[in-house]
Amino acid sequence: MPTGDLTMGPARLAYQVTISTPFYMGKTVVTNAQYRRFVKASGYEGKADVDPDPDYDMYLRHWRGKSIMSDKDDYPVVWVSWKNASAFCRWAGLSLPSEAQWEFACRAGTTTAYYFGDDLKEFDKYGWANSSKEHHTHPVAGKLPNGWGLYDMAGNVWEWVEDSYLTYDHARANSSKEYHPVAGKLPDGWKLYNMGGSIYATKYGPPPTDGSAWLDGKMTKVLKGGSWGNGPSVCGSASRLNSAPTNASSEFGFRVILPMEEGG
Repeated sequence: MPTGDLTMGPARLAYQVTISTPFYMGKTVVTNAQYRRFVKASGYEGKADVDPDPDYDMYLRHWRGKSIMSDKDDYPVVWVSWKNASAFCRWAGLSLPSEAQWEFACRAGTTTAYYFGDDLKEFDKYGWANSSKEHHTHPVAGKLPNGWGLYDMAGNVWEWVEDSYLTYDHARANSSKEYHPVAGKLPDGWKLYNMGGSIYATKYGPPPTDGSAWLDGKMTKVLKGGSWGNGPSVCGSASRLNSAPTNASSEFGFRVILPMEEGG
């Protein structure tokens, strides 16, 4: 993926992000075949290496039962948590993309709601959503790619990214229940920021503008892109979902990136 600028955030509080470091991104999400190689090569079991939660084995049981069928090698791996995805990345020497990197790659230079435009009638040419007759995952690269050759950036599976799920939209200073602009009272740890010409209150600080992940130690993580279980309107380039990093689902998968070395 090249360098460039990206407008992120809701329209009334949009901000500019500059992707200053080019990176490689998987043309597809990680497949069952790729994830199986990781499990076999690393002996990865989930609970012992990733999370002490006594119920954590459930995710690996679901993965083996739902997603490792021999005739589905080219399907997205699902029933993987954010922690499973991170473990795969560590093993492979890769990374999860930041939300900004993911959205920049998804848009491929577009500014429309979807990378193919604003007309939802075009959706079925590019993505899998619950508008299709079959409500389940589908083989990767089965639809048209975006302008940069990436497949399934709209639908099929939600994709984990590195970021914590943080938001400033709910904390607008002139409407927030927690901040009264006349009384001037802010909760402990909150600060005011001028973003997009409006004053906002948030305890998280402004989002990074260099394309890096927005992290605050918060437990929930961001997923992007929508899935086969959502309507097409949920699968836009800016769509985001949040879930705990130990959660797994038949709608959750991931793709990977590799920063491009200088001069490469």
